[in-house]
Amino acid sequence: MHINEFAKMNHERSVKHDAQKIFNWEYYAIAIGGEAGELLNVLKKTKRGDFPLNKAALAEETADIITYAFLLLSELGVDHEQIILEKFEKVNKRLDAGGFSARP
Repeated sequence: MHINEFAKMNHERSVKHDAQKIFNWEYYAIAIGGEAGELLNVLKKTKRGDFPLNKAALAEETADIITYAFLLLSELGVDHEQIILEKFEKVNKRLDAGGFSARP
């Protein structure tokens, strides 16, 4: 499956289940923050020794973040694949210029 195919399928599912019409770019941005918090909570509990590293839980929370990020991109009306590749190349240029702090 290609990135834009997943994005379309993801967005269609969200629209279908949004009877109250509350899902918008702000909602998705907040949801990303919530899911990132859940990911960090798993790491916190692992770090303090509550349980061993659970890669499956980390992967699941990461997938939630990506899913919401794709919904946010859909709401912003951008081509998912294009924006991801453009950003990837932008970071490549920074790294080639000396690192993340370098600005071309």
